Parts: sequence; structure tokens; C-alpha cells
Amino acid sequence: MSNKSFLPTWLYNDKQIFNFELEKYSKNFWHPLIFVGEIKAGEILEKKFLKQSLFISCSQNNSINVFKNRCPHRGSELLLLKTKDNPSKSIFCPYHGWTFDGFGELKTLPLKDDFEIKVELGDYFLEKVNSLVNGPFIWINFSNQPISIDDQIDLVVGNCNDEWNINYGIFSEFSNTLNCNWKIAHDNTLDDYHVAVAHKNTLHKEQGPIKNYKYFFSKFCNVLVTPMNSRENLYTFGLLPWTHIIVWPGRGILLISYPPQRIDQCSLEIKLASATLCTKDLEDWKINILNFLREDKVIVESVQKSYRGKFKLGPPNRLEQRIIHWQEVYKEFLQAYGISF
Repeated sequence: MSNKSFLPTWLYNDKQIFNFELEKYSKNFWHPLIFVGEIKAGEILEKKFLKQSLFISCSQNNSINVFKNRCPHRGSELLLLKTKDNPSKSIFCPYHGWTFDGFGELKTLPLKDDFEIKVELGDYFLEKVNSLVNGPFIWINFSNQPISIDDQIDLVVGNCNDEWNINYGIFSEFSNTLNCNWKIAHDNTLDDYHVAVAHKNTLHKEQGPIKNYKYFFSKFCNVLVTPMNSRENLYTFGLLPWTHIIVWPGRGILLISYPPQRIDQCSLEIKLASATLCTKDLEDWKINILNFLREDKVIVESVQKSYRGKFKLGPPNRLEQRIIHWQEVYKEFLQAYGISF
């Protein structure tokens, strides 16, 4: 690891740094929003990302669009018009009654002839968010010049191409709040040194002996490969800025993300998908995952208390090299924006 060291702890507590991460750093990357299979043709869904409400629409020919939940007239939040048996196919403004379709086009304009200037239906659209489909996910980005999605997930596609292109049909999710800076949670999930100790009766039983750990790195992605049997491997990918994808043989894909809420708080968001498990088995798998994530919650919230002070970290272990990998890229972004540390 060439005498590399961990990030200094003040970077986890500085308000300027936190704003930089939200407004600059994280916008360079693509973020997985939902599994493709979670939305049906002709349907519109509402999802939250970093406390921002978004609409995801899927046309009848399966083209995907993502929009900000904001009426272009006066900025009001919009609603989905739907009933229990009929997925929403239009977006309604409860303020003045403007209605939009799944392409973001204005379709209903009450009192159209009473505006101060001439207004036509084709004059207003919902604001689009950059989006694309890659593998089993719909991804979003908020930059005009994002990093290539291919560069961001090259190790995933290179190692798990078959699993990446499966049509997953059963889904589950869970979210919780962690009282720690998002980088502490992200570091912890990349920390393979703690698994045999902190998760000896949970995750460690799945990953197996440390002597079998294998690592691979690209510019923006890293992966821990652990053999589960003579034929299959468990792949644990770390993606920037705060995402983890675990490809689990015989079960499916697990997505873990730590989007920031405050400087000392982040969300734990998990999504699971399977093409082979029944609903009950998927929920049992989720329970097993939540068991080791509860163990991690205790750890990261404990670490947060130490990081509030002027705590000097010790040297990294070989099994913490995935932490060093992402932190080196993070340092490059700090330096590119003129932030010294």
C-alpha cells in the first residue's frame, strides 16, 4: 500500500467539506436509484434521493425518464394520480391543476387563455434528471460532465456479466438512520479487517477464511472476491461515492448505500433482488443481512464519537486496502477543487 494513510478525522467533521461532498464530489458519479424490474411499462413511481423527491417513468416501449418533483409554474411539489388497482400514468400539481405525462410534457393547463402572456402546452416540461439503464439498475446523475458509467462499474461487468444482465423479478428493501458521517459507514463496509471479529457468526461465515480473500482494483471501483464453494464466488464491490454492490451466488444482488443526511448522520439503504428465490426466502436473506448490519451500526456510531475529537488514526492493515483505494480517489477530488488537507 506504499505507506498510504487514512484520511484525517477532521475531514469527517468539517462543514465546508460536507457541503463540497454534496454539491461537488458526489455529483461526479452515477447513483443506482431502483432496480429496473421495480417499474412496469406505462407506470410512474416517486422515489427519494438525498431528501429530493423524483419521478421515474417507464413508457410503453420501456424507455426510462427521471424528473425532479417540481412544477415549472410556481415550484410546488407534484402528486401521482393513481388508485389501488391502477398505477399512476400522470403527474398532477395540487396547487393550480397542471398535469404532466410520463414524458414530462404538460397535458392539462386550466384557464389557458388567462395568462399575462400566451402560453401553450408545449411551452412547459418537467425538469429532467440525467438517467440511464445499466445492468439491473436505473442510474441517475446531477452533473453536466459525469464520470462514465462504464468506468465506474467496470469491475462489476467484468466479473459478473451474467448476473448483471439477469431479469430480476423479486425485490425487497430496508432503510435506517446511522448516527455517523457517511464516510465512516462507507469505510466500514470496505473494511475487510473487521469481518472475522465483529461478524464472526454472521457475514464471516458467508465470506470464509481470510486466506482466500482476493482483491482487484480499477480507477473508481474495487472488489473483494471470496470463494463460497469450488465453483462460485461472492463478489463485494465498492463503488464511489458511497455505494456497495454484493453479488451473492444462488441468491441475487444486494445494494447498500449511505447517502448523507447531516454531517454526523447518514442513511443506510439496502435493496435486494433475486431471480431464483421466492418471496419468503428473499425476506429470510434480508433478515440475515440485517443481522450483520445491526452489528455494524453499533461500530460506526461508536467510531463517530472518537472522530469528533482530534483523534489520530493508526496505520492501515492489508485487509483495509479497499478503504485506502477509495480515499486516494477522494483526495484527488479534494486537490482538484483546491482543498488542502
